[in-house]
Order: sequence, then structure tokens, then C-alpha cells
Amino acid sequence: MAMFHPRFGELLTSRECADLTGFTINQLRNDRQKDDPVLPFVRQGGGSWYRKADVALWLESSGGGADWEYVGSVKGAPLLNESATGDHKVALEKLAKVVSANAFSTWYTWFIEQSGWNGDAYAQVREWQSYFHKQATGEDLDELFPSLVSFNMMRSKDPLRYWGSIVWAMRKAVAVVNGWDVTDEEILSAPVGDVPPAKLV
Repeated sequence: MAMFHPRFGELLTSRECADLTGFTINQLRNDRQKDDPVLPFVRQGGGSWYRKADVALWLESSGGGADWEYVGSVKGAPLLNESATGDHKVALEKLAKVVSANAFSTWYTWFIEQSGWNGDAYAQVREWQSYFHKQATGEDLDELFPSLVSFNMMRSKDPLRYWGSIVWAMRKAVAVVNGWDVTDEEILSAPVGDVPPAKLV
């Protein structure tokens, strides 16, 4: 569990760092043995932690988590967005990081602040929630939750429907604010995370 240190700020465990970066626990352990590790860390006795600010900076500068390579001569199934390159690839990697653990707690606030839509931001998010939920499941959230009150209660009363829809809506919001040209299929393609989220980051 993340903790706060008065000098180093918010610190993450190796597991939390691995979840955010895509590195395995063993890769992080091996990296800490290097003279110049990829990710700086804080050590006390036998324990090691990662500054959340350092991890965020590394994610921003690297364009995503650890490098992944598809190994094997035969691909059992087509890869998603295999042709994505350059800015498009970076945009998709960043959108994949919008998941249930941060969609509401971080990205919703970011969207309200960055979009400049003020009171209209909530209505737009709700519209995107309904749109993407219908694309993914065929269900109409506006029919299932016809009143504003019932729609707002969906988070606690029907988390299975809520978390997917808010993640997809916030991916769309991030893409719109940044001017990224991504398709609905690309927004829906990455996993939404734990439902309901096991922890918030």
C-alpha cells in the first residue's frame, strides 16, 4: 500500500509500481541491482519503494510501460492496433492507462478542469457513458437509468454497468481534449480494470 514520506513524497510498493509500469516484480528487483536503474527507488534497510512522482515522470517520458515484444513465428490471433505507429501508438498506450482505478478519481476531475466545458462536462460524460455502453453491450443506459438520480446511483447500485461505461467515457474525454484521432473500437479495446476497482490510484 502506498505511503507518504515527508522528504520523498508518496511512495509505492514494488507491486504497485509493477501494476503501473508493466514491469514484473523480478524485473524491478533486477533493475534495483544495476548501478544506474531504469526507475529510481528509495531504500531503507531491506525494503525498497518507488516515488510516485518518479514513476509518473517515467511513464510520461517512455510513452507507456515496459517494452513488450511478441515472440513466436505464428500468431494465434490478430494483434490489436498492430499498424499503430508514432503519435497514434502513443495515444493508444496512454488511453489504455485510463482504467477503473483512475477513471473517476483522476481523469474525471482532469476532464472538468481541462475541457473548459464547466457545467456541460457532466452532461457530455453521461452521454459518452450511454453511447459506449450501448456499443459494447447493446443496452441503453438511458432506458435502464432514466432519471438523473438513478443514473448517479448506478456507481453504487450497478457497478458492473457503471465502471465500464465511465472508463470508456473518460478515454473518449482524454482523446477529445488532446485532439487524438482514435476510433470507438480502439477506445473499447483495452481492458477496463477491476470491477469494481480493487484500489484507486
